[in-house]
Amino acid sequence: MRPWVRSRRLPPRPPRRRGWFARQSEGVRITIIGAVIAGVLSLGGAVLTAALTDRGDDPSDAKPSAQSSVRPTPAPTTASEPPSQASSDGPSPTPRESGESGDPSADADSDSAAPANESYEVFYDKQIMSLGLPPGSDLGSIDFDAPGTHRYTADEWKALEEKAAESGTPVEADLTYRHYFNGFLTLQNGRNAAQLQPTDPSEKAGDCAGAARVGGFTEVKMHEWGLPAKTVLCVVTDKGNIARVVITGFIGGDSGEIGEPPTQIGLRVTLWKPRG
Repeated sequence: MRPWVRSRRLPPRPPRRRGWFARQSEGVRITIIGAVIAGVLSLGGAVLTAALTDRGDDPSDAKPSAQSSVRPTPAPTTASEPPSQASSDGPSPTPRESGESGDPSADADSDSAAPANESYEVFYDKQIMSLGLPPGSDLGSIDFDAPGTHRYTADEWKALEEKAAESGTPVEADLTYRHYFNGFLTLQNGRNAAQLQPTDPSEKAGDCAGAARVGGFTEVKMHEWGLPAKTVLCVVTDKGNIARVVITGFIGGDSGEIGEPPTQIGLRVTLWKPRG
């Protein structure tokens, strides 16, 4: 007979605790698994791209990361450097031709101003001349281009003017002096001249040319003695030459009497011709 053996019962095992992932619903677990897989793939792609970049390769099918599309902000230009000079890589501005200007008003005055690149040569320098006032209806004339003076009768002068009108060319004389009472000193058509004060000392051809093209002088009544000695006349002749005419003095006449203009006007003339 088998001895009685008292049976020994083991204590019950505590229930197994489920982890956080296991406690989630099936939809949440699927979402988490997908996110993990996407993260692994993204990390693998980044490692592959870095490896290829280190070798100097540039795979055409590799897509740039989001950070590669952000351009760095350029450093601001310092205040001492003008914007037009901030970069030396761009093409330098083409210099404008001599005598041009960006100002439209300067272009409008280009006909009355001497061209900046125009140069002259002396044809004669400080030539002494004299322009006389003939009696009656005759007139005296002076041609600075020749140079020379001439006396015409009223009929001869009228014929010259008619011929000039028909041909469309001006008469040869630059200045005429006529009418014994008034003493008209007249600039003829086809010329331009300016009267300068004795305080304008410039003797340069370009300065005289610029003043003459601006103009202003056409005629003066010498019986009023309004053209004092040392006055300068700058004249553009019909040939395009530049004459600087200085009044040196007068002979005859009476400045204290009306209708007594000088019978001779002394002149000292320099003539320049444009080069070329």
